[in-house]
Amino acid sequence: MHDKKDTKKKKGTTEVNYAGEYDVSNTASWLKHGFEAMQIVGDAIQPFLPLFSTVTSVVDGLYTTYDNAKCNKKICLALIDRVEIVQQAVKSLVRKQQENEENFRNQAYYRSWIRFVNVLKTIKKFADEISQQTVFQKFVNANTVKEAFDKNINEFEAVCKDLHFSLAMYSEEKREQENAQVLEDINILGRAMNDIKEDMKNVLKEISLLSSNVEQLKVQSAKRGATSNVENPLNDEYKVPLIKDNELTDPDGGPDNVRGSNKTVIKKIFRGLEVACKKVQNIEKNETAESQKIQTELVILRLLGKCPKIISFLGLSDVDQNSVMVFEWASNGNLKELYTEYEIAWPTKLQFIRDIFNGLLFMHRSGILHHDIRCENILITENYDAKISNFEMSRLTQGETTSCSNIKDYVRWLAPEKIREPNSRYNHKCEMFSLGMLVWELSYQRIPYEKMNLKEIQDHVSENKRETLEILLHPTPIPREFAKFIKQAWEDNASLRPTDIQVGYLIKTLCKQNLVLGNSPRLTPKQNSNNNDISYFNLNRSSHLKSSSDYSTPSPVDIDPENLPDCFDCALDNIPSVVKFNIIKPFEDGIKAHKNKEYKEAWECFNEHADLNLNLAKYWKGYYLYTGYYVKKNKKEALEWFKMAADEGVPDAQLRYAFGLLETNNGDSENNATILHYMTLAADGGNETAMYNLGDIYYHGKLGVDKDEGKGIELVKLAALKKQPRAIDFLKSNKIKFL
Repeated sequence: MHDKKDTKKKKGTTEVNYAGEYDVSNTASWLKHGFEAMQIVGDAIQPFLPLFSTVTSVVDGLYTTYDNAKCNKKICLALIDRVEIVQQAVKSLVRKQQENEENFRNQAYYRSWIRFVNVLKTIKKFADEISQQTVFQKFVNANTVKEAFDKNINEFEAVCKDLHFSLAMYSEEKREQENAQVLEDINILGRAMNDIKEDMKNVLKEISLLSSNVEQLKVQSAKRGATSNVENPLNDEYKVPLIKDNELTDPDGGPDNVRGSNKTVIKKIFRGLEVACKKVQNIEKNETAESQKIQTELVILRLLGKCPKIISFLGLSDVDQNSVMVFEWASNGNLKELYTEYEIAWPTKLQFIRDIFNGLLFMHRSGILHHDIRCENILITENYDAKISNFEMSRLTQGETTSCSNIKDYVRWLAPEKIREPNSRYNHKCEMFSLGMLVWELSYQRIPYEKMNLKEIQDHVSENKRETLEILLHPTPIPREFAKFIKQAWEDNASLRPTDIQVGYLIKTLCKQNLVLGNSPRLTPKQNSNNNDISYFNLNRSSHLKSSSDYSTPSPVDIDPENLPDCFDCALDNIPSVVKFNIIKPFEDGIKAHKNKEYKEAWECFNEHADLNLNLAKYWKGYYLYTGYYVKKNKKEALEWFKMAADEGVPDAQLRYAFGLLETNNGDSENNATILHYMTLAADGGNETAMYNLGDIYYHGKLGVDKDEGKGIELVKLAALKKQPRAIDFLKSNKIKFL
């Protein structure tokens, strides 16, 4: 297994501006001194400086991607190993620039470097996609991830061969080792993907699209102000239901009809079901950015409730002239109340942990972090299902970090990095630490650090000390396995905490070995119980103040191994140089030229990068040939470029290739299977027009497919969420509910 101990020390930043100038700060000394030397030597190397900087930028970006990875860390390490070798080769070029001056004056060598930078950016984008929960939406199955990895490596080796980077070419033996390392992640990813039900995949996509809308509204709010009206407000059909107050009736009298420390939760009956009405501030329902953001977040909350392990949000209403949110009722209160009153058997604790983790996993795959995981925020239903609740602090994974103003309420579950730096970003590693604390809380049936005050807890955790963990020596397997997980979740080094996929595999294995299907929960009232099998230790006694380093380092929970962040653009225009060859502008310059209707400049840029194998440039070259921008229309050649880009995973190219085939089909069914294939790829890739058209195909049974109205409607709904106008009209005209 690879070790990541070297990743931190190699980080640095290099910025390159569009005049070809560079500013180096906090970068490895070889780059700093090397660039200073280059300025003295001459102009031959000038066009390459931004490209060298991009190598450093990509390597730094891969380190960050690895540190933030939620899954597939071994694949990320394999990519880092490859790119680090090239970084060494660049060092050699910097040191020996005079010996390499002939290469620096060679047009073919320069073009190979442009191609190489494009390949590196593609590798970085791939690493970003497969290291986050979005991998479950972007890739159809685990095999497609492996195919994409192999394709990236093959292109990487091909261009390294052109640049004579022989060290980057793996031997057959080393390639086999790399392949075995990657397959460990692929196998675990495959099992995780198979566990997701088809209907939940659609819900995840819906939440992902709405989350994207929330981020856009935040940007608008920041630019124009929270009270500015949005251009495309949330369609009324998507907004959460408004429940009339006369639909909420009073239940039979009972002591449990009002809950909460401030009596803010009231029990009511809605359509024969018990519901909880939680008082909230009045929610403005207008078209301002702030209101639209809140309304969209409410829709997301309602969709989250489709997961059976998350409490269902039914809508908004008014009770006694107070605005309320209406949730399903949990008859048995919260988990903290339950463990305070009853001794809970270990198999039942495992059932609760399984439910909690599955709810949390669904949130994470939706791109949402809870921020406040503890037993008090887990509700227990009449059937003793555990469901996650209390989303007041929840945020999108890329959203603003939560304020720690009420830290005294949840500091016992808070990760050490958030205690030390309250304004640092809360991420999935922080959430994993909190989950470890929750498992400890349920195991011991008491809150962590029970006898400590706020300051004592902060000092204790900041000094890498934790709660006691005697269940490591428990005679039965469930508490021992819990302890192993807790130890790793408590790691002070956040990168060493387990991933969702690792924890999921552990819990699934534990349940398979220790739970019998259909067994009822085992709860014993505490006053009648002599079953407390865990000793109570006073954490304030010095003999029990252990740091996580006092424990032996566990294996990864004792289980089997398991939008592109900005890279620095390599701008090459306006660089003073005596080198006698054409400077190739960055691909991004072509996009800017197209937006400015400078079609000649755009075409030249797209054409260059397409010939250098950049997939997006292939699409744009095809688009120019198809539409006749600057060049003469040539639909046949355009389709060839669309197909090349489509086969390399560009959704827009997949859609245009499918429609291009439709145009040339002339009613013939010969290409139907191919059209459906590329239309499906484009829809899976997030293209809303493809979603709508594919939905229309299934809904009406076009192109020879079996009619499937349910599948068609789901696809059209996804397109409508992305505000595809024809999809919205389709749902309205067919009187289909949007959610």
